[in-house]
Amino acid sequence: MKYLRYLCLSICLGTAMLLTIMSSNAQERDINGARNSSTDGTSLDTNVSFTLRMTLAGEDIPLDSATLGEDVSVTAIIRPETEDIGQPTDVILVDFLPPNLNMRNADGNFVSWNGSLKTLVPYLEDVDLESELEVEVFSGQLGTTGNHRIFVGFTVGDALYFTPTALRFDINEAVVEASALEQAVEFFESTISPTIVQARCIACHVANGLADDGAAHIFVRTSNSDHLTINFDEFRQVHSANSSEYILQKVQGMLDHGGNTLLTAGSTGFNDLSDFLNLLDQAATE
Repeated sequence: MKYLRYLCLSICLGTAMLLTIMSSNAQERDINGARNSSTDGTSLDTNVSFTLRMTLAGEDIPLDSATLGEDVSVTAIIRPETEDIGQPTDVILVDFLPPNLNMRNADGNFVSWNGSLKTLVPYLEDVDLESELEVEVFSGQLGTTGNHRIFVGFTVGDALYFTPTALRFDINEAVVEASALEQAVEFFESTISPTIVQARCIACHVANGLADDGAAHIFVRTSNSDHLTINFDEFRQVHSANSSEYILQKVQGMLDHGGNTLLTAGSTGFNDLSDFLNLLDQAATE
């Protein structure tokens, strides 16, 4: 009998996987079930329905995506035919994460399934059908990113009822926001160094330059392989010893700046420098 059930499931899953392109995202929704049996074949003429949903643990808002490491709760509610309520059933769960198939075994673990009928096992066995049978598909932190497609099936006698479309949801890589210091370094290398330090400041603030005798801070040219690191550290020291406002006034020709006006307020360069200094301000408080 079980061999026949598994054979039915294999046929149904094959059909269902072809239909996944028709399935919607993983908002909570009712799915009309399909039926397969040795005598009647496969049919959509059944009153069986499923409700599938994914939420963050402890919340009640259906989601179609979550982040790796978040606790999620994936559940299915099975509504059988009225005449089948009280009948024993086996519940089978399969997670299709292309190109891999994983089944949930009796221990509650998702394990690789190679598609062989002999190795397919139910998740729950001999459970009495209720008018609404709630099944935990998964609870915890899913450890694999990608587009998961969950199929649910249950047996009554020699018939298998199943979801002809999948519960689909995405598990995404966690996005780690860069620190203010990391953002400052990146912005310095991409923008501040070429358009301000090398294009303007270094005309005087360089060894043997016009500001060499009196300036507290000296930069190096791009011919130095470590110029980005050296100049960023130098700029950070200026900022630390003084303030953002001090630097912005200097580049506008104030505070007896010997280089006169380098950037005017509101210009692209001035705004870029102001943004960079704001990042240094934030980094100082991290």
